[in-house]
Amino acid sequence: MGQTSYDNISVSSQFLNRLFRSCLEIGARKPVLLEALGLAESELRDPRTRFGSNAVSVLCHTTAQELGSDTILSDIGREMMPSGFSDFSHAAMFGPTLRDVLQAAAAALDFGMHRPLLNWQELGHQCRLTWDRESDAADELVAVVFSILCHVAQTITRGGPPVIKAACFRNRGGKNYDSLISTEYRAPKLSCFFNQPDTCLEFHQSLVDLPNPFRNAAVVRTAGQQFAQFQINGEKSVPLAKLSYNYLFHLLDKSGLGLDAAAATFGMAERTLRRKLVAEGASFRQILEQVRRDTCQLYFLEGTRSLSEIATKLGYSELSAFTRAYTAWHGRSPSRDLAAHIALAA
Repeated sequence: MGQTSYDNISVSSQFLNRLFRSCLEIGARKPVLLEALGLAESELRDPRTRFGSNAVSVLCHTTAQELGSDTILSDIGREMMPSGFSDFSHAAMFGPTLRDVLQAAAAALDFGMHRPLLNWQELGHQCRLTWDRESDAADELVAVVFSILCHVAQTITRGGPPVIKAACFRNRGGKNYDSLISTEYRAPKLSCFFNQPDTCLEFHQSLVDLPNPFRNAAVVRTAGQQFAQFQINGEKSVPLAKLSYNYLFHLLDKSGLGLDAAAATFGMAERTLRRKLVAEGASFRQILEQVRRDTCQLYFLEGTRSLSEIATKLGYSELSAFTRAYTAWHGRSPSRDLAAHIALAA
């Protein structure tokens, strides 16, 4: 399938890989999904690769068939909710208000366009995120994105008054839109309207500027600085070291951190990848250590996780291995620094 597309937008490999893993989490089988996509798993890890939104449709339809259910959109959106900094949009969760969170979360979804695909609009008492009318995308991509944003809003409000008023679609509707959002926190069922002038999520304007209980300016600032260092969009020739940093960042708490997996993803032998990185003045181990150090800083600034959870999120199999690495980086144990950050966050 590769970059073949029926539409005029694309999704990043990180987005499709996250969707792929979400489908696995809710019960689909890996071989079935890969066969339907016509891809090897390594292609889903390659940060250079983009996919048409028809690939999203393939995963959704195949998963629905696997589970014998059309009501999977909410489950997919829930599993695609960012749970750590290796996932897209997690840094968006720390904005000062719900408006900031939703705008940043929408902007973090990479669709390979030169303009935003989701636009924030305020018209009178109307407040909404509107899908670009000039873009043609698979209906399933729209539904998955809206489901993710609905779960983000639910997480921030934690069972408070529902911020999202309705979901509107230009299409005629479908079999599984009733499951766009679950009833977690006893939230009322989301109203969906079809044959509308625009595809959008409508919000209650009186609620979007409520303070975010998870707000953390240090995380937002530091994450923005770090992400800018490894973005590769628009570059014709990307240094292999930068490409490896991007590759590793999104897989820290997943699989594929080894040199062998990276080499397979980049389509070269291990020794070739090692040699090319050395020619750029780097090594795979050094890059992995830098990714872990940078991401560790974000988790410490977040100030809500235990050392064991942070170690797992950074790809360490044991807490002792993380402790040794952190001590080597900073000359002191991580427990003292984490305690200081937690106190500051509180």
